[in-house]
Amino acid sequence: MPSEIEHPIVRADREGPTVEILGGRLTFKVLSEETGGAYAMIDQVVPPGVGPPLHVHRRETEIFYVATGTFEVQCGTEKHRLGAGSLFVGPRDIPHRFENVGETPGRLLLTVYPGNFANYFQEVAEVPPDDDQQMMDLLAKYEVELVAAT
Repeated sequence: MPSEIEHPIVRADREGPTVEILGGRLTFKVLSEETGGAYAMIDQVVPPGVGPPLHVHRRETEIFYVATGTFEVQCGTEKHRLGAGSLFVGPRDIPHRFENVGETPGRLLLTVYPGNFANYFQEVAEVPPDDDQQMMDLLAKYEVELVAAT
């Protein structure tokens, strides 16, 4: 089987395209386009108390590695508190979420498989915070559904 990349990808700490979302910083370490859409990797700095709402992906699996900080993750009805060095895999079709429950910014390394969903973050950074319709359209484009918390 041939490799999805033709040459090594090397990026130093904090190197790569960057966007800011919800007071945090996302640095794209591997772009989906660089792997033919096979995967993407994003270094996320997440402020305390921040994380996405419960949601479900229909096409992607997300793999989160906690580099620093303390996060609560939920997958289905299970909740886990994770510290540095921990790993969480959010499979497609199962609602999941995470939140930085620490007192300082935390850092996650996110691998998205397949990688196209990583482009969502680049697009959502351009959506005005009060434009609910544009946000819903973007979620629909990437087949991501928000789930009411139970």
